[in-house]
Amino acid sequence: MATLRYAGIGARATPAAVLDDMGVIAAWLARTGWHLSSGGADGADSAFAKGAPAGQRTIWLPWRGYNGHRGTDCRVLSGPALAACMEVAAPLHPAWQRCSPAVRKLHARNAAVLLGETLDRPVDACVAWSAQGRSEGGTGMAIRIAQARGIPVFNLGSMSPRAVCERLAAIRRAVHPS
Repeated sequence: MATLRYAGIGARATPAAVLDDMGVIAAWLARTGWHLSSGGADGADSAFAKGAPAGQRTIWLPWRGYNGHRGTDCRVLSGPALAACMEVAAPLHPAWQRCSPAVRKLHARNAAVLLGETLDRPVDACVAWSAQGRSEGGTGMAIRIAQARGIPVFNLGSMSPRAVCERLAAIRRAVHPS
């Protein structure tokens, strides 16, 4: 049976109540066999990671040691993989040429979060938080990548946790009917 994968993303400034919801959602998804893919940032990424056990998560880092992350669940892209991820991210950013190399790596790692290291294993869904469900900042980059690749995005900034969980359960039923 194939493992379902989801991207858990969101703004660093995600409200505390939503961070709590993310941890609960991540724990529920782990119990039901989903694997988390996230980016290791403070806020939403960390909340999802806290809810998912190390064996059921992959944390994509823009560089080794980012935010103090280390462990078997952490991945840093190789040079060629990072370049391929940048090719995905660059056309989706409104001012790529003005981004520093570090910011470009942060945006590019979102491609790996959503599509896998070789960009050929997209997640089955993306759970996010952005203010009013907008597509802005690093979260916006991830949302634009998901939308460009047809990955459903369930944004806790515009949907209730219950509605998000109902949508995720429907995906699970469609892939793994009882």
